Parts: sequence; structure tokens; C-alpha cells
Amino acid sequence: MKTWRIGVIVGVWLTALAAAGTGYAQENFPNRPVRVLVPYAPGSVVDVFGRIVTQNMAEQWNASIILESKSGANGSIAAEEAARAAPDGYTWLMVTTFFTASPSLFVKLRWDPVRDFIPIGQICRAPNFFIVPASLPVKNVAEYVALAKEKPGVLNYGHPGKGSTGHLGFELFKRLAGIDVPDIGYRGYPQMVSDIATGRLTSTFLSANQALAQVQTGAIRIIGAINDGRSKYFPDVPTMAEQGYAEAQVTPWFGIVVPAGTPQPIVERISKALEAALATSEVQHKLDIAGCEPKAASPGQFADIIKADVALWAKVVKDAGITAD
Repeated sequence: MKTWRIGVIVGVWLTALAAAGTGYAQENFPNRPVRVLVPYAPGSVVDVFGRIVTQNMAEQWNASIILESKSGANGSIAAEEAARAAPDGYTWLMVTTFFTASPSLFVKLRWDPVRDFIPIGQICRAPNFFIVPASLPVKNVAEYVALAKEKPGVLNYGHPGKGSTGHLGFELFKRLAGIDVPDIGYRGYPQMVSDIATGRLTSTFLSANQALAQVQTGAIRIIGAINDGRSKYFPDVPTMAEQGYAEAQVTPWFGIVVPAGTPQPIVERISKALEAALATSEVQHKLDIAGCEPKAASPGQFADIIKADVALWAKVVKDAGITAD
């Protein structure tokens, strides 16, 4: 009997000690380096935006936050590694359009954006613009659509990869406009921007910082803003809604998620640090210079954004008959 009582007492004591240790670890988070997986190459916009906010968060905590590039498979390499990581708050994933489009593009996807992750928060939104070369004889979306209908299959559009906003967003626009414009996939933006400037490519969607230099040289023309309102970067450019295509307004967002199962106190601690970073004028200025408008969203709000985009891209992929290579 005494042995049984001692066993019970020891078991209770160990359970209490473990709970106390867990509570201590959460209260003192982070007490070791945090890994942030970036699904694209170093220097990509996702990498740039991530470094801007995590540098401030690291300073808040006097801790180390390390960004690691895990590019490939349209973001799935990074996402799968993050989904399988220990749910302790020490592995984060930077996310953008690929995160919500992948479930519809890849049948054998081994991770799910809703099931396998907890949203931390949105960082910013990068306004995109409908770009054509200056040599193309169109000055607005209506003229572009008219030319595309007059010469079906002759115009084309470029995108930096399947599942990107430039790809799915343009496919959405094509469906709404009822036009035949073949796509040309690129490995990123450099060659695509060069080709649109020289006229080898007849249309694409670009962010403000990607378009600015070419606009200044007069090589390209902006005929529409792919956003829910006019952008401060090019305020004179009318939105797609103003030109009759309200459903074609899609603004890429960027944010942070962590593996499902991460303790709520740690989720809240990371989210509050992100919110505090986005509230500083320094971070806001850096994001603004990089072409991304700071736009905080709580974990709950970001979860709603993710779910809405999963549904949106599923419909676009189905309607357009898009399949991943």
C-alpha cells in the first residue's frame, strides 16, 4: 500500500513539474534561435519582407531569428518541412499566394494550409499592376480586351511560376474577360521584366517596385491596378473595378504561420511581437520602400483571409483547367 501511495505521489509530482516546465518555457519564449523558413530564394520579395519584420521582432526579444531559404516545388518544400516541425514556436513559415493555391494545384500535396498550420498574422500587401510594353497599342483594359478578341492567341502573358498571383490572377482575369491569351512561365522575375520591357512579352502583372524602373524609362505602360483600391505608388492608375472587372482585383499578401499544435500562449507572444513591429514607423517605412503596404491582421483575421483565398484559387484552378507540371 505504501509503495502504491509513493508511486502516486511521485507521478503527481512529475506531472506538476512537467507542467511547470512547459509554462516556464512558454513564458520565456524564445530562449534559443528561431528558424523562419522562406519558400523562395534569398533576395526574393518574401525574403526581404520577412527580414524587415523579423529583425525588429528579434530586437524586441533580444533573441536570434534566422531566415532559411527552402525554395522549390512552388513553396511545398518549405511548407512540408514547417508542417512536420515540432510545434514549439521555434519554426515559422513565411507564406504568400502559393500557400493557398497549392491544395488545388497539387493532388498529392503532403500538407494543408488550414489543417497543418496556425496563422500568426499578416505582414503586408503588395499592390500589383497590369503591365504592357509601351509598344503595344493599348492604353486601358478595355482596349487590351478588344485587341485580344480581335487577335485570339496572339497576345501572351508572363508569370514567375504556376500558383503565383501573376499566374492565377491573370487566369481569373482571362475567364472574366472571355479572352484567349496563352501564358509563358518564367523562373522568377528578372528575365520576365526584361522581356516585357522589350516587347517580347505582351502583358504581365508586376508589383510597384518591379515596375517602377521600367515605368521611369518609358519601356512599359500600366493599364490597371489589380487591387481593391487605387495605390499610392501609382495613384493615377484606375483599378480593375473602375474598368469593369471588379472580380479580377487580387492583391498578394505576405504573412507568417507556425505548425499546428503550437501552444496558444506562444502563438499570442509571436503575434503580439509582429503587431508591435508593424506599428513602428521604421518597419512601415522599410516595407513601403520595398513596395509592400504594411497591413497587420490578427491570427483570427489572417485565418479568414487564408480560408477565403483557398476557396478563391480552387475555383480559378477548376474553371481554368490548370494542372501543375
